Amino acid sequence: MSRQEALKEAQERDLDLIEISPKANPPVAKIMSWSKYKYELTKKKKERKKNKGSEQKEMWFKAFIDTGDFDHKLKRVEEFLAKKHPVKIQIRATGRTTQEHLGSLMDRILERLGDKTESDAKPKKEGRNLSVILRPKK
Repeated sequence: MSRQEALKEAQERDLDLIEISPKANPPVAKIMSWSKYKYELTKKKKERKKNKGSEQKEMWFKAFIDTGDFDHKLKRVEEFLAKKHPVKIQIRATGRTTQEHLGSLMDRILERLGDKTESDAKPKKEGRNLSVILRPKK
């Protein structure tokens, strides 16, 4: 159908002529309500964003952390892993914290989460922080 015929038919129906695929040969267009079309596009966009998959979560630990706080944070990490989110564990060094202390704390974390997770790489130092990315086991 020609463009003029399509425009005339859209006006008769009190709708809009919307170009769907301008790069096609010939271009693809639909006769429909513009507001309805925009609503459907935003709905599809939200659905794609929702189904995009797992977003990475982060959990920060201080170098000197009490057992209650440590257990609570690990519980939250386990919840993230149960929902199939990768988790970046970071230990923040403060004051005169030694690398051995940070390493031992990271070992405690990895030991507690070991059977539920897999890691892409060894823990690495980023400035004054020690971090590792953990993924749930498949």
